[in-house]
Amino acid sequence: MKTALTIGFFDGVHLGHQALLRRLRELPHATILTFSNHPQGLIRPPAPELLISYEERLKQLREYADQVLVVPFTAEFAQMRFDELLDHFDLSHIILGEGSVFGKDRGGTMEAVRLYGLERKIAVEYIPKVLFEGAPISSSRIRKALGEGNTILAEQLLGKRL
Repeated sequence: MKTALTIGFFDGVHLGHQALLRRLRELPHATILTFSNHPQGLIRPPAPELLISYEERLKQLREYADQVLVVPFTAEFAQMRFDELLDHFDLSHIILGEGSVFGKDRGGTMEAVRLYGLERKIAVEYIPKVLFEGAPISSSRIRKALGEGNTILAEQLLGKRL
């Protein structure tokens, strides 16, 4: 069965994530590959403080997909080439956020993933960053707002009340 896939941690499931996930939801067999632990905890420790609990993140992600796959982000996983990871799926679409890179040595660049898709007749889409007041919405921007006590901005970026 052909699958539409996205990959990410999706901390906070903020408005930027929601734009990508709404596009994924439009496709048959929407699948989200996410992680039980934050990749930064392994790649550039320490992991950031999470915006929402693991349980809440999975609950929200399930609203956008037929299947949510959760894997631990381990040293072994981090050494997997992007194409090896994608080869585990029978893909119709790959939906990623603009600027997304993944796989060993960050080999899954936009150019490399587009070429992978072209060679295998898989549609590849990169969803543009969602801007708020001229700057991209990101989990780190939300954490910064919360650290400064700006819950109004954090709620605006999340698209929900805290």
